[in-house]
Amino acid sequence: MAFTNEQELISYFPDSLYEIKKYLRTHSLEDILEIRLRLAKPIEIKKISGDVFISQIVTNEEMIRIVENLCNHSIYAMQNCINQGFLTIKGGHRVGLSGTSVLCQEEMKNMKEISSLNIRVAHELKGCSNDLLKIIYHHNHFENTLLLSPPGCGKTTILRDMIRNISDGFEENQGRTIALVDERGEIAASYKGVPQNEIGIRTDVMSYIPKWLGMKMMIRSMSPDILATDEIGEARDYLAILDAVHSGVKLLLTMHGEDIEDISQELLQKKIFKNIIVLTKRSKPGDVKKVYQWEESQYVLSC
Repeated sequence: MAFTNEQELISYFPDSLYEIKKYLRTHSLEDILEIRLRLAKPIEIKKISGDVFISQIVTNEEMIRIVENLCNHSIYAMQNCINQGFLTIKGGHRVGLSGTSVLCQEEMKNMKEISSLNIRVAHELKGCSNDLLKIIYHHNHFENTLLLSPPGCGKTTILRDMIRNISDGFEENQGRTIALVDERGEIAASYKGVPQNEIGIRTDVMSYIPKWLGMKMMIRSMSPDILATDEIGEARDYLAILDAVHSGVKLLLTMHGEDIEDISQELLQKKIFKNIIVLTKRSKPGDVKKVYQWEESQYVLSC
């Protein structure tokens, strides 16, 4: 029998942490944003409706057991991910780690004595991009689009649903081939190569690879109509974006920022994006705050 999302998360906790296991058995994940564990402190559950604390204290032995379970009892195999400070587990949940870092020439080579875990609960909101696509999609034609927001405003959730809709096709718009570079594994949530989240029938995924490198490889190997990835930011990402534009591939990307002023002037001046969508979480994650569209010689606020 397949695990539910709640059962999957419960399985990572040792039996000694019975309070958190009981809480997850009796509460839906729909309202849970994060589960934070800290050594020698109560477990914190961050919810849309407010924070909850589980009174049990997490011991060092329990923290080690949880990390082993998250790594499917092969910490060595997951060491590269741990060194980057995160793991992605079945269901698309992203687990952040912090502890004692081992540095070599200013680069982290290992993380030991893990003292905190942050399990960010993934949420699929199918259909959340429907109205947005009607604004930016015209006559079966997709133009370069950038989603912009501070952390926690639903960029990844909206991006995932846009990929699904565009890949499958929606209303009178035919489906398009999408190459998804899923650096952290939280968009498609591939498990043994199979996406756990619905990302559309025409979507090809490359996971756990730097975005700039994945974008270059997917253009060469998969000949996509649209290239999608999450949270661009490095200088090498921008160079890969320019390569994609010169290759004739359309772009669907996200980045951190409060508003259009936070976008690199180089990207703005090169007029790469037809649509820039600013998200907020005024009432719920993924709310659209503003939509800018390039018209003639400037970005115009259209919504």
